[in-house]
Amino acid sequence: MSEPVEIAGYELPMVDEPWAWADENSAAIKRFWNKAQAEKPAMFNGPVLVMSGHELRDGIMAGTVLKTDFASFLYWKDKGLPDEAGVRNVFGCAVVRSADGHLLFGRMGPHTAGSGRVYPMAGTPDLDDLKDGKLDIEGSIVRELMEETGLDAAGATRAPGYLLVEDGGMCSLNAVFTFDAPSRELKTRMMSHIETQEQSELDEIVVFRRAAFHVHHRMPGFARTLVQHLLD
Repeated sequence: MSEPVEIAGYELPMVDEPWAWADENSAAIKRFWNKAQAEKPAMFNGPVLVMSGHELRDGIMAGTVLKTDFASFLYWKDKGLPDEAGVRNVFGCAVVRSADGHLLFGRMGPHTAGSGRVYPMAGTPDLDDLKDGKLDIEGSIVRELMEETGLDAAGATRAPGYLLVEDGGMCSLNAVFTFDAPSRELKTRMMSHIETQEQSELDEIVVFRRAAFHVHHRMPGFARTLVQHLLD
């Protein structure tokens, strides 16, 4: 697990090449997906993007992304994101901060692949997140924030750049949005939005007032690191 690193931006063009590891494991992936979908029928095996290489250059994360399917991606995650797969799970997160300094994360609903896990508003990049042939993480962050919580990024003060956290095979670019409202009001607004959706990805908004609160929740490592970094 890396400590958060402030970066100014990213450069992630898509390359037209296969994911060799997924091809080599296609039979196991098919069996895995049939079982996973039987347990959670709402999951859809659509195209997603993974990062096939990257480096930091003068405050910019530069690399490439390639297309795969959600079944292969989920199988890779289930196997612990092995290094030999040759890719990383790159994604953007909207970190919501209230006027009173609290953090508000989402808890994934029971029908999702990440059921019960708590982390900032985020989504696995797909083809809709491409802009001029490149992964548009900022666009993904703003869209996920609106879709999952009803909050408009334009109504917040955005911290410059991103907090990059690398956690094994995961690589998150986190944008911090501070809204001019206390956490209680923000949570009410976000929950009202969730409750109007037919099948929201989130089933709860979790408020972190102190860094130690993270021990009470199921969270990926990068999310715990963010809470400790931003609330310490």
